[in-house]
Amino acid sequence: MSEHKHHHHHHHHEDEATAFKRKSLLSVKRRKALAKYGFMALCAVAVLMAIATILVYKLT
Repeated sequence: MSEHKHHHHHHHHEDEATAFKRKSLLSVKRRKALAKYGFMALCAVAVLMAIATILVYKLT
C-alpha cells in the first residue's frame, strides 16, 4: 500500500504589533515620496513662473 502524505497550508497571521509596524513603515515611505515629488513639482512650477515673468517683461 502507498502512504498518502497530506500537506497542510499554514496561514501565517501577523499580530497587531507587526501590522502596526508594517503600516507605520509604509506611511513613512509614502510621506518621504510625497515630500520628494512635491518638492520637485514646486520647483518645476517656480521655474515655469520665472520663465513666464521673463517672457512678459521681454514682450511688453
